[in-house]
Amino acid sequence: MSDRNSKLLARFQKDEDIIAVNALSSGLDILDDVAKALIDDTGRAAQALSGPVTILPHPSMQSASTGATPHPSFTSPSKKRSVPAKQAKGSAAKKQKAAASPKSSPVAPGTALITFPLALGLPKEFVRDLEGIFRHVAAVNLKAWQRAYPWVNQHLFYDPVEDPDVYLGHWRFWHNCRAAFFEWALHAPLRTDSDKVQRRKRKGHAVHQRLVFISLCIETW
Repeated sequence: MSDRNSKLLARFQKDEDIIAVNALSSGLDILDDVAKALIDDTGRAAQALSGPVTILPHPSMQSASTGATPHPSFTSPSKKRSVPAKQAKGSAAKKQKAAASPKSSPVAPGTALITFPLALGLPKEFVRDLEGIFRHVAAVNLKAWQRAYPWVNQHLFYDPVEDPDVYLGHWRFWHNCRAAFFEWALHAPLRTDSDKVQRRKRKGHAVHQRLVFISLCIETW
């Protein structure tokens, strides 16, 4: 190892001791991968950032939780179901529907839509159909995993007002991990073994976060 790499490694090890002061931090192994790519100067540091990283301060610096602020969709003074308003008729209903629908903006030809390195030599029809998936959601300013795993209108198996901690944990898990679950479900052929390893790591991290959320539910109820 060169002197430059030795100094960078020593610096990162020192910084890592500061970063890892809270056992509830997650994704620190991903930071290790990024640091290794930077130190080795492989040019693949961006690809090494394979998932979300949550760094929490020392426990003594954190304030006591007062619970998550309930989402306005689930709050009401009397906690009673509100009576649905009468459906608008005619042109007013059409305007409301148009306003609720995401605006479509065609993607310019030649725009790179697939962000992961596909294997070489794949059938043209396969690549075309795969690009079609991403082009369809990009036209409405969404990511593929946002369309596949939407949070809006998500069926909740609990009352977010009575269990705000569960609601917050559910929200964090859903938004941090749905990209990894979509990528794994799609399971498109990747170019190198390293790319496949990174995908497995992202899946493993997502599965771990799902188990953490399940544990929170068990502890709550």
